[in-house]
Amino acid sequence: MSQEYQELQARKRKWIPLACAGKCTIAQAAKEIGITARSVSRLKVRYHTVGANIFINGHTGKAYQRKKFSNKKRLEICSIYKTHWGNTNFATFRDRLEQYHNTKISTPTLTKILNNNNIISPKWRGPKKEKKKHLPRKERPCTGELLQLDASEHDWLMNGEKITLHGAVDDATHEPTGLYFCRNECRLGYSEVLRQTLTLQGKPEAVYIDRHAAFVKNQRKDGKTQEERLAYSKEEQTHWTEICKEMKTDIILALSPEAKGRIERFWETLQGRLPPLLRFLGIDTIEKANAFMPEYIKMYKDRFAVPPQDKKSRFKPTNMTDDELEKLLSVKFKKRTRWNGEFIFHGFLFHLEAARAACQDFTLCLSEKTGIRAFMNGKFYPVTLKEPLTDCAGDPMPQVEKDLIARYLLKSTRDNTCSFGVAV
Repeated sequence: MSQEYQELQARKRKWIPLACAGKCTIAQAAKEIGITARSVSRLKVRYHTVGANIFINGHTGKAYQRKKFSNKKRLEICSIYKTHWGNTNFATFRDRLEQYHNTKISTPTLTKILNNNNIISPKWRGPKKEKKKHLPRKERPCTGELLQLDASEHDWLMNGEKITLHGAVDDATHEPTGLYFCRNECRLGYSEVLRQTLTLQGKPEAVYIDRHAAFVKNQRKDGKTQEERLAYSKEEQTHWTEICKEMKTDIILALSPEAKGRIERFWETLQGRLPPLLRFLGIDTIEKANAFMPEYIKMYKDRFAVPPQDKKSRFKPTNMTDDELEKLLSVKFKKRTRWNGEFIFHGFLFHLEAARAACQDFTLCLSEKTGIRAFMNGKFYPVTLKEPLTDCAGDPMPQVEKDLIARYLLKSTRDNTCSFGVAV
């Protein structure tokens, strides 16, 4: 205990009792002791309650408090990090220690333990330049009032290959209403996110989206300002605008990523937390990751969701049959068959499997859930692929659609055609 501290305590023992007895003012006591008048007032209240014991340190006479975590436990924590959770930020690692390794610890203590063992957080990048501050937009008060949709390309499976996670976040609670992996950002991925939202929550009042090709047509709009191009994009008829029109859902188009900053911050959180978790659980394929997403949405909600300002929900009931929902969410193409029931799709030959398939107008529907089918006269019909699906120069079929056909249209060894309805 330093000489200066002892002298301070001695002045308190002399002047606080005098201030309590009214023999000096609070201002005089504060000046003599060398502390603020507010501190003197607090000491007077405590002196009236416990007397001269306020001048005795609370730890006096007590045994030295041992560290909560022994050196062995600290080394064990470092070993767990290096073995299972390498390249994970420390706040996420703290949650995983409690969830999977039965160790509860505060983030500052964990950071100190790891730093003392020469483990640096991947989030640390040294001193950062001060960024231009953007005032955050206030959340909508009710759930279902606004959904922000976006996709993030990242090495989610930590195997060196970037894939895309599509998602929707409720503006009122910051929680995801749907998450779905695809190889690239596409309409099929957004349709599956919307399927999860409609199934578990209902129809939202409005969606906040960017100007990706999955939503709007990216044709050149020469001679128009940015606001005029935005207004023009709203009026374009696309697959997405048809879905929103049928759901009676408003579309809000963003001019920049900062405009929908809530879901951009959501991706930053997921990129730090989700990949290490998928690696720890042994999830190494897109199919396994999509199967895990409903459970992860619950985990994220328990950890990060905030209560809405208004408990009233603005989600509208879906009230649709399975076929109606499937037709709504499918990526649709208008087609017409030839005299023998065959048709061309992206340069490849298909056949419509129906009793009367000659020279018929129909809608070809692509869906991640049911594959590729034909919708005609209020019913779905299967289709078959009549030639091998090969990659060649100038091939117009997107890879995501080839993957879809490969899963649902299996080759027959006898006639080299493909039959619908079996997934691999």
